[in-house]
Amino acid sequence: MNCSVAIQYLPLDAATDEEVCRIVDAVIAYIDSTGIDYFVGPFETAIEGDYDECMEIVKQCQLVGAKAGCKHVATYVKIDYRSEGDVMTTEHKVGKYHPTDSEFQDRSEDVA
Repeated sequence: MNCSVAIQYLPLDAATDEEVCRIVDAVIAYIDSTGIDYFVGPFETAIEGDYDECMEIVKQCQLVGAKAGCKHVATYVKIDYRSEGDVMTTEHKVGKYHPTDSEFQDRSEDVA
């Protein structure tokens, strides 16, 4: 895996928060459909894989959003790329901060 990309898709012409979420959800559903590894955060979605595959996904996100009704978008993209070797995975970067569901369940039971 030689590429990791953070994509922040911001529909500029959406009139309501619900409309923003609907369009962004369509873009995330497209990312999910590609089978690429991804992580949804509160401000951006990170994808990781082969450079060419990641760049095609970035391109298609614009078209998917337009098909969902977004006519004006600002997309911010951060790219981590290595021509030789692998980039750090999302899991390596943030995994320790995001426990598995079972660990979360165990801690929540302790609170109750």
